[in-house]
Amino acid sequence: MNFNYETMTLTLDLLATTGVGCIMVFLGRSIVRRVRPFQEWGLPAPVIGGLLVALILSILKANGIFSVTWTTSLSSHLMNIFFTCVGFGFSKTLLERGKKFCAGIALSVLLLVLLQGFLGIGLAMAVGMHPLLGIQIGTGALAGGVGTTSAFGPVYEAMGAVGATEIGVSSATLGMIIGSLTGGPLAVLLIKRYKLKADPKDLEFLNDGTEEVTPLNHKTLLNSVCMMTIIAMCGIPIYLLLSQIPYIEMPYFIGCLFAGAIARNVLEAFNVKINTDEVETIEHISLDIFLAITIMTMDLTRISGSIGGMLIVLFGVTIATLLFTYFIGFRMYHSDYNAACMCAGLIGMGMGSGSNAVANERAVMDKYGYSHIAWILYPAFSVLCVDIFNPLFMSFAPGFMGF
Repeated sequence: MNFNYETMTLTLDLLATTGVGCIMVFLGRSIVRRVRPFQEWGLPAPVIGGLLVALILSILKANGIFSVTWTTSLSSHLMNIFFTCVGFGFSKTLLERGKKFCAGIALSVLLLVLLQGFLGIGLAMAVGMHPLLGIQIGTGALAGGVGTTSAFGPVYEAMGAVGATEIGVSSATLGMIIGSLTGGPLAVLLIKRYKLKADPKDLEFLNDGTEEVTPLNHKTLLNSVCMMTIIAMCGIPIYLLLSQIPYIEMPYFIGCLFAGAIARNVLEAFNVKINTDEVETIEHISLDIFLAITIMTMDLTRISGSIGGMLIVLFGVTIATLLFTYFIGFRMYHSDYNAACMCAGLIGMGMGSGSNAVANERAVMDKYGYSHIAWILYPAFSVLCVDIFNPLFMSFAPGFMGF
């Protein structure tokens, strides 16, 4: 940690950045606990705490008063561990139970990508922006996220879309915030309107009805931490293999997700005892700290330069995404409590990332009850679908438009 008095910049190392992120977890929980509407509408606590810091620091930086340089490398690591744990829940038993949802999930993701992409193009042209910027702001930023817009930005800039990278990343940043703040409330609207209730049997399915509840202790928890880290490492060659597929930009964590799913089914085939409570503990810890660090380190000043046209396009695509989820996605997911939770995930995934999807779902489940299909099947399968459909659309759309 060091402070530059000339430029009023505080540089925080890995430990300091992570420490502040943990403080934001506590702060977010404290705020949510005291603000009843935040509880009612299922807003994720780490997002609330992190967003507060991001807003304050962005205002200070914009006025030349003070800025912070973060070290966020642990955030990526936690995200990879988190998705390894998510993939670890992707067992053969779950697929058998959730197979009726897979077609609906895949189709809903494809339709959302097309909706965001084409609407983004149309709105961008209507406000005088380059049509490729519409793709970046629409499906690139929302369904794709920061990684996708960063990857496609230079490509689109070479095609004449000046500022594609900066606008795309800024839109993805703002989209992640909106997705985190709207996913839970929309799901709650569905739950209250249709008087939906969680299935009590889902809690039994959490341990598959066959596993003994093992008391948490440092030895077994260490075993689980080491196991999940090793499995995550095994995802590296999977990612390298998938990244060779032409025209598809695979995120790093996809390899971890696949590794988790493969490992779970291999261990079950050999009747290896699995402590799911410990894996779930690691999953929740990774998610909360990752979200807090990711949100609090966002530089909201990056959206100031092109905020006008960008906000118009982003607002239009956001409204369309929410309406699609409420009126179409809910019905494609069979219109029950599982569907409402998955709608929270669809907004999180469709306007941010897989981790946003899980954060939205968990915020709803903490208040209204557990949904095994939404928690385990939906994040893994929807992320897989969007990471195939979205890059394909972004790769082929410019060619059809003559760029």
